[in-house]
Order: sequence, then C-alpha cells, then structure tokens
Amino acid sequence: MKLKYLTQEEFAKLRYKQWRKQNGICPILKQKIKYENAVFDHCHKNQAEVLGEDGKGLLRGVLHFQVNSWEGKVVNSFKRYGLHKLGTPLSEALRNLAGYLDNPPMPPEYIHPSENPKTKKIGKRDFNKVIKYYLRMYPRRRKLPIYPKNGKMNKEIKKLLEKVNEYLEKSK
Repeated sequence: MKLKYLTQEEFAKLRYKQWRKQNGICPILKQKIKYENAVFDHCHKNQAEVLGEDGKGLLRGVLHFQVNSWEGKVVNSFKRYGLHKLGTPLSEALRNLAGYLDNPPMPPEYIHPSENPKTKKIGKRDFNKVIKYYLRMYPRRRKLPIYPKNGKMNKEIKKLLEKVNEYLEKSK
C-alpha cells in the first residue's frame, strides 16, 4: 500500500470523515464524543525508525483528546520502565493488566502495611498548650510527660489531652 502525505486541510477533512465513520465513538472509551473533543491519534516514530514500518508515523483513528494524551503516557511509560524489553507486547500487557485488576489472584483479605492507620501526632506548640491547661487544672501536680521527639502521642499524652478537653468543655 502506498503511503499518502496530507496537507493540513486534507488532515482536517479526514479527521471529520473518520469521526463520522466511527459514529462519533472513541474506540477506547466506547462512548460518543463531541467532534470538538476528537483528535487524530497516530503511532509516533523516532528518527531511527522507518516511516510506515510497524505503523510508525501513521494515523490510527479518532480518539477523545484526553484519551489520546493518556494513551501516549501509557506507551511512553511502558518504554521508559524498560517493559518493552521483557518480551511481552504492550497490547498483551494491557489486556493482562485489565484481567488482573478485574480478577486478582489473591482473596481480598490482607491490608498492605502502608494502609495501616497512621499514629496520631501532636505538635510541640499544641503539646505546650495542653501542659498549660493541665497546670491550670492541677496547679500542684508537677510530674508531666515530656514532649516526644517524633511527636507521636503515647497513652500518657492521650490521657492528658482527654482531661484537658473535658476541662475545656466544662468551662464553656
């Protein structure tokens, strides 16, 4: 098949014609898109690659402009992370990814450690305010907890905070 170079005018007309041919449907979203949001997608080529070989430089279809941007990011990241060198083509990896997301191999019962509830912290300024109110409540008591360097609230500080909050609620 002979490749055809397009002028900008021919390109614009072909985009409208292809959008109509696709019935205004983005092939990735499988949804109708407005013509104003439709852009031509093409397979990028670098200088070392041959125009037309493996679809390089050729138009593929009309997509929603945001989908076209997302598609480019997916393709670029696949290459950037070196996944193209592992032997699985991107299209197959994406199908596998969709299957994995829809049907993961593990039952949904374990929580990742990074999702564990974070330990509450108290800033130095707030800690000093708590101490100030505590000393107002109990002027003769002097044994107070020291501010933890990591700011994490231990049981002693939590109790102290609860007492101060109760005091403040009563004094309203």
